[in-house]
Amino acid sequence: MAEHRYLRTSVEGGVGVLQLDHPAKRNALGWELHEELVAALEDWAWDDDVACVLLIGDEECFCAGWALDVLEGTTGVDRTRFTDLAMRLMVALYDYRKPTVAAVAGVAPGYGMDLATMCDITIASESAVFGSTQVKYAMNGFYHALQSRVGPQRARRMFFTGDPVDAQEALRSGLVDEVVPVGQLRESALRLAGQIAEHGAELTTVLKEVALRAGPMDHVAATAYELRVTHDLVQRGLFTTRVAEGLQRLRAGTSRATERLARRP
Repeated sequence: MAEHRYLRTSVEGGVGVLQLDHPAKRNALGWELHEELVAALEDWAWDDDVACVLLIGDEECFCAGWALDVLEGTTGVDRTRFTDLAMRLMVALYDYRKPTVAAVAGVAPGYGMDLATMCDITIASESAVFGSTQVKYAMNGFYHALQSRVGPQRARRMFFTGDPVDAQEALRSGLVDEVVPVGQLRESALRLAGQIAEHGAELTTVLKEVALRAGPMDHVAATAYELRVTHDLVQRGLFTTRVAEGLQRLRAGTSRATERLARRP
């Protein structure tokens, strides 16, 4: 993978880690960071060594949203180019072919929150603060992903007011799936992403396709589609191998699911 200026990348146990690294701008996305994220996602999309992607900032800030200062003094043409670039990133992330996890500490206003909600799962530190703050700059937030998390009424309240939401309120409303103590975000997010990635890229890409496509279908179409996916999976060598391994663990009393349940606090 190419070197990046404002993005640190690594692969850890099948997890591709994208760490925003522009503290002087609170990880706000200007031209370069947009381009770096798009390039990194493209690099990993078909890489079998990466089965899940983790997007994370630092303990002070996840992402401050758009770097609005780059648009000062620009022409309409440049602003169109910038919104087109943002579209490339959002589609790349929202429709990514592998599972994605966002890990949010500190502030995640506006476009920063949108990037997190366009990931499949969001984990937050107790320090996290979210907000659909674009309205304060005479812009719109991105409603689709927000309402799919929190429902239309809460989404419209956030969308229309731009008011901030702390980590516990984000958890209650469904904006995030888990809140962890300050200082434990990276460890917790890597543990979750690693549990996903341990299934391998062949399977996680199939599961992500189901998650992306089945939701908008009616109940009969979704059932038929998902059963066809099952039919495809059971023809694969991966199924034969995993069934044998799973039955062996069950007979030995060492089920992974049982082990994880026992480790929960």
